[in-house]
Amino acid sequence: MDFTKIYQQYKGLWVALSADEKKVIAKGKDVKLVVEKSRKKGIEIPYLFKVPTKMIPYVSSGYEV
Repeated sequence: MDFTKIYQQYKGLWVALSADEKKVIAKGKDVKLVVEKSRKKGIEIPYLFKVPTKMIPYVSSGYEV
């Protein structure tokens, strides 16, 4: 899934995705409400994440502590 589209539409919100990560099942500012909306749609354990408000690049050095 292209998360760029999700970022553009849902900045700062919690989203629940389908198991195949192709469809947004629910969205909202409160994660509990997003879970409730997902369960009402038949998704007991939704894939949840909070969409950032800013896109900040991250580069790993590959160094392990």
